[in-house]
Amino acid sequence: MFYNNQSKDSITKYKDSLKLIGSLSNIFSESDVPYLYYRVAEKLFNKAFSADDLSRSDVAIDSKFDRLGIGLKTFLRNNDKTFQKVAEFNAVREEYANKSDKEIVDFISQARNKRLDICLEGYGVDTLIYHCLTRCDNLISIYEFSMDMIQIDKIKNITRNTNTIQFEDELHQYSFNLSKSTLYKRFICEN
Repeated sequence: MFYNNQSKDSITKYKDSLKLIGSLSNIFSESDVPYLYYRVAEKLFNKAFSADDLSRSDVAIDSKFDRLGIGLKTFLRNNDKTFQKVAEFNAVREEYANKSDKEIVDFISQARNKRLDICLEGYGVDTLIYHCLTRCDNLISIYEFSMDMIQIDKIKNITRNTNTIQFEDELHQYSFNLSKSTLYKRFICEN
C-alpha cells in the first residue's frame, strides 16, 4: 500500500529509528516486548517519510502523504486478531443513549463514515489506510490495511454483551464499547 512503495533510504531510516526506540525499552522495562509510545511512532513515521503531521488535528488520520491519508496505530501483537480503537464518540453520547442496539450501530457507523468523509474532503486525500506497528517479543512488525467506510447497508450479526455491541459488515468486524463511547475494529495481523 504505502510502506512498500517508499524509497529504500526512507524505509531504512524508519526501521533504524524504530529499532533504536525499541532498544531503549530495556532501560525501563524487563519485558522482551519493545515499548513504543504512539506519539513517538507518529513522529518517526512523519519524519522518515516526509509526511504531513495531522496527529494533533483530532481527525481519523494522523498523517497525509500526497493524496493518501494514514491512520497510525501501535499495539501488542497478541493473538494476531485484536480489536483496536478507531474512534471515540463522547461528544454525541446523548444522541444515541436511548436507542436500540441496531439504531446505535447505525448511528455510530454513520458518524464514523462522516469522519472519514471529512478527511477525504477536508484534507484532499483520495485513499485512507492504517499503518500498524505491532509489538511482540523483541520484534516490531509493520502491517497496512485499508481504512474503509462501514458498509451500513451490509451490517449483520449485531450482538450485545453487557457493555459492548459487536457487529460486522462484509469487510470488517467491529465492537462498540457503550461506557467508553469507543468504536473498535478487528485487525488481523497474520503473515
